Amino acid sequence: MRKALLVLFLILFLHSRANLAGQERALPAPYLPEFLARHEHSLLLVDEIYAELAKERLPLRDDAGHSATRRPIEDRHQALEEVRNTVQQLRENPEDLVLATRLFFRTEILVDNLFDLSQVAQENDRDEVARQLAQLTRVLEHHTRLIESYTLGLAAEKQARLRELEKENQALRQKLSEATQQPAAQASRP
Repeated sequence: MRKALLVLFLILFLHSRANLAGQERALPAPYLPEFLARHEHSLLLVDEIYAELAKERLPLRDDAGHSATRRPIEDRHQALEEVRNTVQQLRENPEDLVLATRLFFRTEILVDNLFDLSQVAQENDRDEVARQLAQLTRVLEHHTRLIESYTLGLAAEKQARLRELEKENQALRQKLSEATQQPAAQASRP
């Protein structure tokens, strides 16, 4: 099971790097559905490793015998579900800046969780688990950078549109002001 999972991680990691090697850091909007599918696949792998960690009841303990992880796997699993839900919502509404930002932050938290778990596994001589977690961490760090670029691009588009609307609004106010001043000026003439 572990070897199969490791092979899946390696394939995912290499596949992500190969597909994105030609692209710059930017994630253009037309590629968002494809990216979200890859990201969701990565989340399935995280879910599998979380399930494996929960099943094994790993003795991830510090020198004093206390739990070495900051949060139990169940809490981390809930955070993973929140990322998945955000992916689904963004798939349905790709222009939603709030959802894109939420996905960025939640994925970043997930990366931190994976890194934390990989360090704990390493300290507890669970090298294979630590390697798997480290590989997933690298893949999701790359995804986080792409989500960040998409979010910043989306924010720039929204900001540009807002500026256009403000200019149009200002022009309309100017026309309205001029239109209301003309009848007043004509009425005051004898």
